Amino acid sequence: MRLPLKRYFPDWAPIPLRLALGTVLMANGWLKINAPLGITAEFDTVAWGWPNPVFWAWLVALVETFGGLLIIVGLFTRTAATLIALVMILAIWTVRIGEGFVGGFEFQFALLMIAIALTVGGPGHFSVDNDVLGRPAVPRKERAVSTDD
Repeated sequence: MRLPLKRYFPDWAPIPLRLALGTVLMANGWLKINAPLGITAEFDTVAWGWPNPVFWAWLVALVETFGGLLIIVGLFTRTAATLIALVMILAIWTVRIGEGFVGGFEFQFALLMIAIALTVGGPGHFSVDNDVLGRPAVPRKERAVSTDD
């Protein structure tokens, strides 16, 4: 028995994942770009031993903002999701790991898992990648040619 959603919407699962990850990341990235104390206020890359804190802060803010937008529309989804996964790993490892899971890095972990799911599974059929660029999430199966005549 096929579920009605599966019958009429064969590849709808990535849509809520894309909307959730994209909107959260766009909102957070936009706040970092427009931070009242400057973009480096929440980035202590000097304490982490990283040079150029302004560069890293801008890079993360731009990846979050524009990566989120790309994921929402389904354009270069796998690349954007991979970059976002790397940002989430960085956020967990450098900022949140000492706070534990609950009340610490649980939110970043959830975003990381969504990003990994989109990296592995792709944007789905309802995306710019598939509809405009013709790059399906899963290669289309070739129809077997029957030799029975």
